[in-house]
Amino acid sequence: MTDSIPQCNPHTVVRTIFDNSLTLVSTKEDELGKLDAAAGDGDHGAGMMRGLRAAHKALLTVDDDLPAGMMLMQAGSAFADAAGGASGALYGMFIMTVGKTLAAGPFDTSAVYAALDAGMAAIAKLGKAKPGDKTMLDALDPFVTALGTAAGQGVELAAAWASALPAAEAGVKATADMIAKRGRSSKLGERSLGTADPGATSMLYLLLSVRDALER
Repeated sequence: MTDSIPQCNPHTVVRTIFDNSLTLVSTKEDELGKLDAAAGDGDHGAGMMRGLRAAHKALLTVDDDLPAGMMLMQAGSAFADAAGGASGALYGMFIMTVGKTLAAGPFDTSAVYAALDAGMAAIAKLGKAKPGDKTMLDALDPFVTALGTAAGQGVELAAAWASALPAAEAGVKATADMIAKRGRSSKLGERSLGTADPGATSMLYLLLSVRDALER
């Protein structure tokens, strides 16, 4: 059985994840907007900030008696309502599905892997997308696969998460050589080549924020 973080309060981890995400994405808002402008309307960074601010605010008033998974569900709902658009719906669905699957735990590597896999399936269905379509799945799918491998090897959560990040980074880099097949950017055809997908990029930033929360 894989190990969770020793003496870890999952409620603290959830709040720290969104603290970290808000801080990191605030420094990347312009970058995400420029990536989105290459194939969309350029508002991905602003949408992510609206969603993360709302999720952060929602968690400030959540009682610690609530299961940590329910905290994620509330954060995901707040994110979707505030961010708006396709990205808001997809990220909100992902966060809510992960929370619903985790519920009250356990929060070990195997359980977190299963929750992320469920979340990934939910957004693939909602967005009618698959890896290779130049979406957030191109960062998430290789990350989840690598995390599942680490879970099968009995690696504890923080180390497993860190070990899976290079796969997500490689996935983001690969999107620059892909033609978008979903969303507004799909209308541009080959003109979407040469630029990393903004959704995959923002997903990587969220995954990095989780790593930092787990390492604390």
